[in-house]
Formats: sequence, C-alpha cells, structure tokens
Amino acid sequence: MTSAASAEPGPRADRPASLRAEYREQTRRRLLTAVREVLEESDYTAATVDGISGRAGTSRATFYLHFRSKAEAVAALLEDVTPSDRGWYAALDAAIGSPERLRRWMDDALRWYESHARLLVALNEAGAIDRTVAERRSAAIERLVSTMPGYLGRGHNEAARASARMRLQLLVRQLHQVAMDTVVQCTWQPDRDLLLDVMAADWHATLEASGEPPARTEDRTED
Repeated sequence: MTSAASAEPGPRADRPASLRAEYREQTRRRLLTAVREVLEESDYTAATVDGISGRAGTSRATFYLHFRSKAEAVAALLEDVTPSDRGWYAALDAAIGSPERLRRWMDDALRWYESHARLLVALNEAGAIDRTVAERRSAAIERLVSTMPGYLGRGHNEAARASARMRLQLLVRQLHQVAMDTVVQCTWQPDRDLLLDVMAADWHATLEASGEPPARTEDRTED
C-alpha cells in the first residue's frame, strides 16, 4: 500500500527549496538595505564590503554569494529605488497632452529626488566612478522610456517611433540632471515655479511634435 507521505512527494520535496529561496531573498534584501544605509551615512568611496556586510549582520562570504562587487550591489540598489515599478513614468504617458498635468508630474518628480537626495548623491558619485553603476542607470532609463507605449506608439513607421524614443531619452536625461543640480546637490537654485513652467512648456512642445523623424543632412560634393 502506498503511504500518504509517498503519495504526495511534490509539496514536501519542494518546501525545503522554497524555504532556501525565501531565506536567500531575505538576505539579499538585508544587504541592499545595508548598502542604502551605508551610502546615506557616508559616500560611495568610503563604503566597504566589510561595512555593508557588518551592517546587514552577514559575512563577506555571504555578500559575495549575492553580489560580485560593491559596484554590483550599488547597481542593484539603483534598480531597486528606481520608481518605474510604481507607475511613475507610466503616469507621464497620460500627462503628455496637457502642460498642466506635465507640470504636476514634474513637481512630483522633483519631490521624489528631494526625498532621496542623500542616497542619490552617493549613487551619482558611484556612477561617475564605476562603469557598472553608470551602465545600470542608463539601462534603467531605457526601461523607463519603454513604460510609455502610448507616446511611443504614435509613430506611423519605425523611423518615427525611433525619433519618439530619442525625444524621451533626451528629456528624461535632462530631467535627471536638472533635478540633481537643483534639489539634490543644490548647485543651481532657480525659481522653482518658473523652472516648472518652462520645463512643462518645453516638454509639451517637444512631445507634441509630429513624430516625424528629423531630416538628415547629407554632405554633397559638387563637381
């Protein structure tokens, strides 16, 4: 006779594996929390694997089971705090048709940068020092742009859609730099209302463009 235990091997056999996966994810989350705390208290250069591991209550060996380097851990944290998963840029897709909605969206964006200022200073430093972090940030922008299918779908051909994607890339990178200068590092202090008015008007004009690809200028040689 087949016992009840042998009749249902699946769930029992899978449980240890699922527990290990859960524990591994919990450890990874602790490490990422520690990375964030260490960066907010010091900076990227001063942060060490020993300091991060100690803050997380783990060992260096455990750290390296999850991340190959400090840079990779910081890059993972960058992905973790990027607001795309909360629909931030998806909301931009719906705001494009209205300067007023664009302005409100930009104000929310600046507030997000303000609330993460200490961390973003360290992440900006990390991107300037380590290519791994810089490449991950650039990839994050690509993903953010991809969360706007409404705008990207306006182009009637591939060239028009490529132009639309390029516009978004330029504007998102511009916004990041403006936010870093004005509310994170505070190296530029323009009137905030005027800044929002001008940016919203410029974004609206740019994003409401026809979507036609720009004409290419070709060198011509006359005989």
